[in-house]
Amino acid sequence: MHRNTYGRRWRRGCRSVKPPVWRCKTYLIDPPFLFVSGAVVAFAARRLLIARKPNPFGPSAWVAVMFACFFWASVSWFAWKAPDWMLCYFLPAETVPLPAVHVLFLVSLILASLSGHTVTAVLLQRGRTLGAVVVMLAGVCLWLGLWGLTLDRYMAVGTHQQWLTGSTVALPESEITGAMNLVGILQVFAGIIPLLLLRRAGQRLRPR
Repeated sequence: MHRNTYGRRWRRGCRSVKPPVWRCKTYLIDPPFLFVSGAVVAFAARRLLIARKPNPFGPSAWVAVMFACFFWASVSWFAWKAPDWMLCYFLPAETVPLPAVHVLFLVSLILASLSGHTVTAVLLQRGRTLGAVVVMLAGVCLWLGLWGLTLDRYMAVGTHQQWLTGSTVALPESEITGAMNLVGILQVFAGIIPLLLLRRAGQRLRPR
């Protein structure tokens, strides 16, 4: 039977399953998410960045880098537990050097987060708020677009062979769901706390 047939069967079977809460994992969709995260950091540190212009780096850039590193560490368990799912079933996990792929994943997250921050920071320093918003929205569109294109793969957990045979487990019923919820909570706190600190530091600056 053609794999698309299995995909239709799986989707019909999942209609009765409780939808997942907001999550963001897998090698493909995480870099654009980190790009958006870096842009959000720049917006939170807007006053600090304007005070440092034309230098777009500083505390906020370090926050963007550190959040990317934390994000990478927090999803590493999934790379070990569900490597084929992290690869979106595009190829079997055993055919790629996963440790090297995961290191490259870290580099891509750092570059994505720092790029989103830097581009947004430069635009904010130049008074081009609309341009900064457009940059962030472009990242959001890319992230959601990739997520939408791979949603059927995202919602199915198993091995590459199980994906081919249509025998994967629905994400809400898989053994990684509990860990995803825990990681999601940790990521929220790891993101919100630095943002609040940056914003508060900016508010303490004396107006020029």
